[in-house]
Amino acid sequence: MKRGFTLIELLVVIAIISMLAGQIMPSLSTAREKGRQANCINNFHQIGIAIEIYYQDYDDYPTWLSTMVPSYLQTDKIFICLTDRYRGSSGHGNAQFPRCNDIPPSQIPGYSPPYAAEFAYRNPNVTACSYTYEFSPCECEWFMQGYANGTYTDTDLNQADTNRDGSVSWKEAKLWQASFQGLSDTLPIVRCFWHYYNFKQKVLNLAYKDYHVFTSRPYWENSSD
Repeated sequence: MKRGFTLIELLVVIAIISMLAGQIMPSLSTAREKGRQANCINNFHQIGIAIEIYYQDYDDYPTWLSTMVPSYLQTDKIFICLTDRYRGSSGHGNAQFPRCNDIPPSQIPGYSPPYAAEFAYRNPNVTACSYTYEFSPCECEWFMQGYANGTYTDTDLNQADTNRDGSVSWKEAKLWQASFQGLSDTLPIVRCFWHYYNFKQKVLNLAYKDYHVFTSRPYWENSSD
């Protein structure tokens, strides 16, 4: 005589499967995120090589990451973090610092005209970039705000403002940190925050000095691993 499952037995089986799935799914999600982080690290290694070749050619850093396409980087897909749900179309995602976004300024959330003239130097054919470019030629918000509220002194401004235009760009601010604050070993030129935003993982950083990749909390100055 054949005997089928009772309703209670079916419910027990379903409950067990649900419990197992609940335990497995976070592991699968974590594994996928680790894979996306690995993709970003690979992108950073390639970007670092391109920046170094550019530096050898021009004795300077690229004005924007986008200017290296296609001469030094064949595709702009290398600027996309797979954890970024917007696939780079809205930039690096930190509205507090819109001027280190390497995307057309009309796409930057909360950043309205008149746009900084320095955006004209980027490659207009590149319309998506998930990463923060910390050597941007645009005015550095955090440095100028710090100078306005007294955190930074006239001496700091004079040291950082190498072109003597009365303002400090992102590139000038970062090189000032390297030269006068002793932070050159872990000073990032490119950063990816999307793993932090979406999964509370560490921020990925590409160091400007030897292009090694390291992780940190959002404020890398005192939190690098």
